[in-house]
Amino acid sequence: MSTWGSWTLIAGGAVLLLAPGLVVLAGWLPGSFRHAQAPVRLLGGSALALYGLVLANEVPRLAGASSGARATCAHVGLGLAGLTVALVILYDLLAGRSRRGRQQPPGTGT
Repeated sequence: MSTWGSWTLIAGGAVLLLAPGLVVLAGWLPGSFRHAQAPVRLLGGSALALYGLVLANEVPRLAGASSGARATCAHVGLGLAGLTVALVILYDLLAGRSRRGRQQPPGTGT
Protein backbone atom coordinates (compact mmCIF):
# COMPACT_ATOMS: atom_id res chain seq x y z
CA MET A 1 0.00 0.00 0.00
CA SER A 2 1.21 3.48 -0.72
CA THR A 3 2.05 6.06 1.92
CA TRP A 4 -0.93 8.10 0.79
CA GLY A 5 -3.24 5.11 1.31
CA SER A 6 -1.87 4.48 4.80
CA TRP A 7 -2.40 8.10 5.82
CA THR A 8 -5.91 7.97 4.37
CA LEU A 9 -6.74 4.92 6.50
CA ILE A 10 -5.36 6.56 9.63
CA ALA A 11 -7.20 9.85 9.05
CA GLY A 12 -10.42 8.13 8.00
CA GLY A 13 -10.25 5.84 11.01
CA ALA A 14 -9.78 8.83 13.29
CA VAL A 15 -12.92 10.44 11.92
CA LEU A 16 -15.09 7.34 11.57
CA LEU A 17 -13.88 5.21 14.51
CA LEU A 18 -11.82 7.13 17.04
CA ALA A 19 -14.01 10.21 17.49
CA PRO A 20 -17.36 8.36 17.81
CA GLY A 21 -15.80 5.70 20.02
CA LEU A 22 -14.41 8.28 22.43
CA VAL A 23 -17.69 10.20 22.50
CA VAL A 24 -19.68 7.06 23.32
CA LEU A 25 -17.20 6.10 26.04
CA ALA A 26 -17.53 9.61 27.48
CA GLY A 27 -21.26 9.05 27.92
CA TRP A 28 -23.03 10.51 24.88
CA LEU A 29 -25.48 8.11 23.27
CA PRO A 30 -26.95 8.34 19.78
CA GLY A 31 -30.75 8.54 19.69
CA SER A 32 -31.25 4.97 18.54
CA PHE A 33 -29.24 3.63 21.51
CA ARG A 34 -30.75 5.72 24.31
CA HIS A 35 -33.18 3.02 25.34
CA ALA A 36 -30.85 0.08 24.77
CA GLN A 37 -30.88 -2.60 27.41
CA ALA A 38 -27.17 -3.31 27.04
CA PRO A 39 -24.20 -1.08 27.91
CA VAL A 40 -23.57 0.95 24.75
CA ARG A 41 -20.03 1.66 25.93
CA LEU A 42 -19.15 -1.82 24.68
CA LEU A 43 -19.69 -0.48 21.16
CA GLY A 44 -17.45 2.50 21.91
CA GLY A 45 -14.76 0.13 23.11
CA SER A 46 -15.12 -1.97 19.97
CA ALA A 47 -14.66 1.15 17.82
CA LEU A 48 -11.44 1.96 19.67
CA ALA A 49 -10.18 -1.60 19.29
CA LEU A 50 -10.91 -1.43 15.56
CA TYR A 51 -9.00 1.85 15.28
CA GLY A 52 -6.15 0.20 17.18
CA LEU A 53 -6.14 -2.47 14.48
CA VAL A 54 -5.74 0.24 11.83
CA LEU A 55 -2.86 1.79 13.75
CA ALA A 56 -1.18 -1.55 14.41
CA ASN A 57 -1.14 -2.33 10.71
CA GLU A 58 -0.36 1.08 9.22
CA VAL A 59 2.12 2.77 11.60
CA PRO A 60 4.88 0.14 11.20
CA ARG A 61 4.45 0.33 7.45
CA LEU A 62 4.81 4.13 7.51
CA ALA A 63 7.80 3.91 9.84
CA GLY A 64 9.60 1.51 7.52
CA ALA A 65 9.83 -1.21 10.15
CA SER A 66 11.37 -4.58 9.39
CA SER A 67 9.21 -7.41 8.15
CA GLY A 68 9.44 -9.12 11.56
CA ALA A 69 8.16 -6.04 13.35
CA ARG A 70 5.35 -5.65 10.82
CA ALA A 71 4.40 -9.30 11.30
CA THR A 72 4.32 -8.87 15.07
CA CYS A 73 2.12 -5.79 14.73
CA ALA A 74 -0.14 -7.71 12.35
CA HIS A 75 -0.59 -10.37 15.04
CA VAL A 76 -1.46 -7.64 17.56
CA GLY A 77 -3.96 -6.30 15.03
CA LEU A 78 -5.48 -9.75 14.71
CA GLY A 79 -5.95 -9.84 18.48
CA LEU A 80 -7.62 -6.42 18.35
CA ALA A 81 -9.93 -7.67 15.60
CA GLY A 82 -10.90 -10.58 17.84
CA LEU A 83 -11.52 -8.18 20.71
CA THR A 84 -13.75 -6.07 18.46
CA VAL A 85 -15.83 -9.09 17.48
CA ALA A 86 -16.06 -10.26 21.11
CA LEU A 87 -17.27 -6.85 22.32
CA VAL A 88 -19.95 -6.64 19.62
CA ILE A 89 -21.14 -10.18 20.38
CA LEU A 90 -21.24 -9.39 24.10
CA TYR A 91 -23.29 -6.26 23.39
CA ASP A 92 -25.70 -8.29 21.27
CA LEU A 93 -26.09 -10.93 23.96
CA LEU A 94 -26.71 -8.35 26.66
CA ALA A 95 -29.16 -6.42 24.51
CA GLY A 96 -31.51 -9.36 24.40
CA ARG A 97 -34.18 -10.21 21.89
CA SER A 98 -35.37 -6.64 21.34
CA ARG A 99 -32.14 -5.65 19.53
CA ARG A 100 -31.85 -8.80 17.42
CA GLY A 101 -34.62 -7.89 15.06
CA ARG A 102 -38.16 -6.81 14.80
CA GLN A 103 -40.83 -8.63 16.71
CA GLN A 104 -42.48 -11.46 14.82
CA PRO A 105 -46.13 -10.89 13.94
CA PRO A 106 -48.53 -13.07 15.97
CA GLY A 107 -49.02 -16.54 14.59
CA THR A 108 -45.86 -16.65 12.42
CA GLY A 109 -43.72 -18.88 14.54
CA THR A 110 -41.44 -18.36 17.53
